[in-house]
Amino acid sequence: MAIIKHIHQLIQYFRVQICKKFIRWMISGSIILVLSALLITSLFKHKLSQSTYRAEKVIINLPTVSIKTNPSNLNFWRDEVVQAGDTIDMILTRFGITKAEITRITNLDIIKKQVQHLQVNQVFSIRTDNKGNLTDIQFFNDDGNGEKNLVALKKNGDNWQADVSSVDTETLPTFKAVVVKTSARGALAQAGIPVEIRESLREIFRDKIDINTLESGDKIRLIYDSLYYRGQQLATGDIRAAEISHFGHLYQAYFYETGNDGNGQYYDTAGKPLRKGFTSAPVEGARISSPFGIRFHPIRQTLRMHSGIDYAVASGTPIRAPSDGIVTSIGVKGGYGNAIMLRHSDSMQTLYGHMSAFANIKAGQHVRAGEIIGYVGSTGVSTGPHLHYEVLINGQPVNPTSVALPTKKLNVQELADFKQKLQRWKQQLNSIPNISVTIAQLD
Repeated sequence: MAIIKHIHQLIQYFRVQICKKFIRWMISGSIILVLSALLITSLFKHKLSQSTYRAEKVIINLPTVSIKTNPSNLNFWRDEVVQAGDTIDMILTRFGITKAEITRITNLDIIKKQVQHLQVNQVFSIRTDNKGNLTDIQFFNDDGNGEKNLVALKKNGDNWQADVSSVDTETLPTFKAVVVKTSARGALAQAGIPVEIRESLREIFRDKIDINTLESGDKIRLIYDSLYYRGQQLATGDIRAAEISHFGHLYQAYFYETGNDGNGQYYDTAGKPLRKGFTSAPVEGARISSPFGIRFHPIRQTLRMHSGIDYAVASGTPIRAPSDGIVTSIGVKGGYGNAIMLRHSDSMQTLYGHMSAFANIKAGQHVRAGEIIGYVGSTGVSTGPHLHYEVLINGQPVNPTSVALPTKKLNVQELADFKQKLQRWKQQLNSIPNISVTIAQLD
């Protein structure tokens, strides 16, 4: 038994030794394989680097790159506001125009014969090209007759001439929203809203709220017409819609044309007149032959701004004060001929021109609504008998039909039409919550 046990131990010993040798052989073989692979790879890379990747200096002549661009159109309009005592020479000098160019302009017949004087606060505009050279001039010439004629000059080579090209005008709605910080007047002016629109706005809401009482945080939103000519905003028209928010209370006014002449009045959301207006019109049985605002003369091919309304009526027709007032002036007044001015409040005045004769009244006298102040005629610059009727708010002409004439009550059909237009104005006002820049939009 001892011999068998000994033999068994020898067998186990040899097995262990054989396994150990086998493991050593496997490890040695693996190491040899890895080293061989590394050696082969190194030799292959070295061969590739010598044959494939060689540093060379290559110069390629490419064709010249040519990029064609259209020159930017940098011509733009510049404005100057006419100050008291200004002449055309003085305004052009402020624009930096040379003396020689100013002489050429002021020697034009249209300037020497037609431009008598410039009106304070009117806008005088010039346009320059890409190189800064003067190309266009335009402004309104006040003829002292309630009309301002557009003077449009264009430079052709070295010569100036009246621009007789077809008059291309667009009337677009202008949207504005203003938040009052210190005062309504300051906020409206800072937002670039023209003075005539500011005065009209004040008068529209006169019977509801004093705009001067608005405080910080109050809001004003409005839509008004602007006239564009040759790409420039030339004038403003009527306010179409306005809303004033004061201490959470909303005051609203919407313009509705009550006739076929483009004139109208202001109503609230229920279609009720916003203002009482005057008790009567200055003449009875007359039609408005020439409305307020911009007009195009089809024969002369010119634009005219009419600062009042004209009543076509027979000579000698009595002219009556449409409301209580005080006679502030009576006599000959330039192109208006025989004219009278009445003051009805601290801000509103009315003017009556081309009268044939005055009634027995004098300056400083108080007149009652309906009292005769004079008679229709054709004095001054006039082509026939008519009454020029003008309303001024703080010196700014406004549309008489919207703030001064008797207010028309809307009938059932007109009220339904007004309600339809009202929805459109509301939608547009709601779309401009806090916009203080001018936005003009095509219908």
